[in-house]
Amino acid sequence: MNNEHQRLYALTEVILNQMQACGGAISFQNWMQAALYQPKLGYYESEEIFGQEGDFITASAMGSWLALGFAESIHKSWLALGSPNVWTLIEQGGGSGDLLCNTLATLKELGLSPTQTIAVETSAQLRQRQQENFQKYGLNITQCATLQDIKPVVCAIMFSNELPDAFPVQAFVWQNKRKIERGVDWDGEKFVWVELGEIGSKKNATETTDIAETIQAAWPEGYISEFNPHLATWQRDISAIFEKGIVLTVDYGYTQKEYYRPQRIEGTLMGHHKHQVVDDVLKLSPGVCDITAHIDFSALKHAGERVGLEAIAYTTQGAWLAQSAQVQQHIQKLAEHPDVDSIAQITQAKRLMLPNGMGESFKLLIQSKGISKENSLSLVTPAFDRLHTL
Repeated sequence: MNNEHQRLYALTEVILNQMQACGGAISFQNWMQAALYQPKLGYYESEEIFGQEGDFITASAMGSWLALGFAESIHKSWLALGSPNVWTLIEQGGGSGDLLCNTLATLKELGLSPTQTIAVETSAQLRQRQQENFQKYGLNITQCATLQDIKPVVCAIMFSNELPDAFPVQAFVWQNKRKIERGVDWDGEKFVWVELGEIGSKKNATETTDIAETIQAAWPEGYISEFNPHLATWQRDISAIFEKGIVLTVDYGYTQKEYYRPQRIEGTLMGHHKHQVVDDVLKLSPGVCDITAHIDFSALKHAGERVGLEAIAYTTQGAWLAQSAQVQQHIQKLAEHPDVDSIAQITQAKRLMLPNGMGESFKLLIQSKGISKENSLSLVTPAFDRLHTL
């Protein structure tokens, strides 16, 4: 048995022990937590995750486009914060660290460098990869496992790409006008879906979902979906870090009305394995594939507002990158020298920006804390802003 098989076997044993301790089935949320994040055993501790040899390719691996967009938005955020002499840049869930390295390089070209930079990453293996990357580029970056490890600062700018979509979700099925939590059990050979108690009931006192009743009323019987209960905790932890700050969140998702439309009868929960979509995330052994769900940006906005993070802009990734001066200049530079490499880079840009690629499904939410509305307006492009839809 090789190391990878040993990891997967040990992970399954951990989950089975959880079930034994609980006397049977566990919530899918707990199953997903173990499958992705179990120390030394979860999916994010596996050897191959990103890139052609892994299970999926993130936007940060498609050239420098995302770094150009983030660097320009960080520079605008710094100006909106009053051009502070002392400020902290935070990235969370940065994988191998490529996006942070490229963003810092672009910021330096813009004449801006943070006083300190912090990379937050749960996975020990990914933190090691990041450290090697940072050392290669001669960067002095503080690494943390969680947001709670960060000592609070006065002024900060935080950004993330494809982070909250990997937070463990609470799965449910709509039965008799009630949300019944979906759990996971073991049938002697494999993990299987089972139904637990009603969400929010005394018998099943898990966190209740924050979905409008008017939306729920339109669901057909047997409607399956999920809810991300970790958004509220995430926003609270972010808000506790700084007195003044701006948060840039890029991920794939919808408004709540679109997320829970009646026709989306099986939710957005899915896996990725060797660049193929896995419809049933229990089909493969835990730890084999990535597990993800889209973001309810309405819920994220409301969770932020409850802890002092005001949503100031919401737009598509395509619109965000297309209006970036840094992106436009780079496209012009490539167009002036049309060789194989420049054509490949422009093709990547199209995939990131066009509606039939990632341009429409991925969104950018900008939040602020402790700055005036007048200053925050510099981060909003009215023609492309969709904040009113949330």
